Amino acid sequence: MKLAEIVQGNVYVDTNVLYMYLRADPLHLADIEHFLIRVVRGELTAYVSLLVVDELFYRLLLALIKERAGHNPLNVLREDLPGAIADYGPPVAQAVQKLLTLPHFALVGTDPRDLTPMLNNITRFGLLPRDALHVTLMQRLQITQIASDDADFDRVTGIERYWIVNPPIA
Repeated sequence: MKLAEIVQGNVYVDTNVLYMYLRADPLHLADIEHFLIRVVRGELTAYVSLLVVDELFYRLLLALIKERAGHNPLNVLREDLPGAIADYGPPVAQAVQKLLTLPHFALVGTDPRDLTPMLNNITRFGLLPRDALHVTLMQRLQITQIASDDADFDRVTGIERYWIVNPPIA
C-alpha cells in the first residue's frame, strides 16, 4: 500500500524514506511529510534501527560531498577521510540527530540473539543480510508494517510494506 495508507500503529522505517525526506525529493516530499506529521502527532510510532541510521548517514554524506566537491565522493573519502568527515560530517550528523529527536521516533539496536533469525530470514525470504536483519528486528519487536521503497520486503510473509515510489510487483 502507499505510504499515505498506513492507518495506525508501529511502523519500521527504512533508510530510503528518510533519505528522500532529508534530500527533499520534490516529487514525493508531501507524502513523506504527511507520514512524518502523523508520527509526530502520535498517530504512528516510527521505529528506526541503528542500521538505518548508519546507512542514512553514509548516503547523505556521499550526496553532500558530491554536491559540494563536484566529483566522485568515494575519491574524496579515499584521499582524506578525516578531512572529509570534518568538512562534511557535522551537517549530516545534525540533520540525522534532529530527525531522530522528533516525538514518537524510537531508535532500536541489534542484539547478538538476532544472528540466528537473521540467517534464517536470509534463506527463507531470499533477502540480503541487512534486509534480513531489518526483518529480524521487526519480528522481535512484533512490528508488521514497514515504510520502505524496497520491494524485497514484499517476499516476507507477515509484513505489510508501505511504499512511496515502488509499488509491489503483482
